[in-house]
Amino acid sequence: MIVVADSGSTSIDWRILEDDAPVRRVVSAGVNPVYQSVDDMVRIFVGALGEYVGREGRLYFYGAGVVSEKAAEAVSDAFRRVLPGFTVTVGSDLTAAAVASLGSSDGIAAILGTGSNSGLYLGGRIVRNIPAGGFILGDEGSGAWLGKRLLSDYIKGMLPDSLSQALEGECGPLSYASIVDRVYRADMPSRYLASFSIFLKRHEGQEYVRELLEEGFRAFIRRNVLRYDRPDLPLAAIGSVAYAYEGVLRFVASEFGIGVRSVAASAGDGLVNFFQNQNIV
Repeated sequence: MIVVADSGSTSIDWRILEDDAPVRRVVSAGVNPVYQSVDDMVRIFVGALGEYVGREGRLYFYGAGVVSEKAAEAVSDAFRRVLPGFTVTVGSDLTAAAVASLGSSDGIAAILGTGSNSGLYLGGRIVRNIPAGGFILGDEGSGAWLGKRLLSDYIKGMLPDSLSQALEGECGPLSYASIVDRVYRADMPSRYLASFSIFLKRHEGQEYVRELLEEGFRAFIRRNVLRYDRPDLPLAAIGSVAYAYEGVLRFVASEFGIGVRSVAASAGDGLVNFFQNQNIV
């Protein structure tokens, strides 16, 4: 049995491959070892994979927040408690995005989901990474970045009246105190901020939303993609935001002379194809 997991801070896309059976897909809440404890991750893993307790196999987990050996060990520890019979390999979500979208081709891999990240992918490995910075210091163009800008404009009275009223009606109540509490005191603030991407999608036709999306993607390209100084390479993007706003992303990338090779909501399908083609399964 092979289990492949593509994890963001919001959700995990699990793929279970077993002999000649059809690939099974399970979606669960996401994890991020930067913000969550081992016990928190154990609860999520049990909910998603509890029926495989006692089984043996291999598990490949690629996740947001796997930015250090300490973070990777925390994820491994959680899996040892849930699936002790499995051999576990833990890598970053950026590696998953590159493998899934580029395979053996060179390019710039990008993640645009709850957070954002990028990497220069050459010869089958990430050779350079501009640090993402997280939703406070970076994550340009991500769901958290978009939500942060939207809420900032809302509390400062800078949203168009019609959009402000729609936000209150669809996502309310939104008092200043409640927003501050969710962002600065509650768990997983990046996930909260990114949740407003759904609202933005519903109102994508409004000029404010279009300008916000373009600003976010331009910031992502300027502050990340262009830093690799490889305009000859294509961009391949994975993530819910990239997928939801693919047209805007391609338009902005074209302004910089960057070709977009592919856009996908998650790395799951690409990872399955990779493992099957490598005869790992």
